[in-house]
Amino acid sequence: MIKEIENNARTGLNIHIRPETTDEYSEVNELIYKAFTESYGAKEGTAMSERFSNERSKDTFIPELSLVALLENGKIVGQVALYQTDIITNEGRNTQLVLSQSAVLPEYRMNGIMRQLITFALDKAKEMGYVAIFLGGPAHLYEKFGFEPSYKYGIHHEKSGEVEGYAEGYMVHVLIPNALDGITGTTSYYGG
Repeated sequence: MIKEIENNARTGLNIHIRPETTDEYSEVNELIYKAFTESYGAKEGTAMSERFSNERSKDTFIPELSLVALLENGKIVGQVALYQTDIITNEGRNTQLVLSQSAVLPEYRMNGIMRQLITFALDKAKEMGYVAIFLGGPAHLYEKFGFEPSYKYGIHHEKSGEVEGYAEGYMVHVLIPNALDGITGTTSYYGG
């Protein structure tokens, strides 16, 4: 599935969104490194790039939900990936998704690319039958996509009691209204 997005007239960018291919892994890893290094330094850039590379080899990796944004010339300028994660409940496991990381090359930020990637990923996840997507991150960045603190649903990150303020930063987007009713427990940020 490929989706073409035409950004606003201000940018003039035509963006194509599709799953990454195996021969693009190195380019996507480098994009993640550059994006996180620009924002958080080389140590974090290296860690995030390595983490994403390792996530691809796990059973929780979903190739259809590891998406890239490309310019018309084929240059990859953004990426987002969703993985399976389990909500551990008293009744067992409920498998849903976690938005692991997302990145846009620094020189292409503020062009609506991340918004388009996340919106596309949410739609694709719903189409695939998932009902909830979790993430850890600043609430002000993700609430515009419909994410809200997961504790409102009785679902907590397994380490939320260990890190001050983490309860507010562990969020969920419910794709199907009432789909999490009666489901409480803990989950993990990376696959699980």
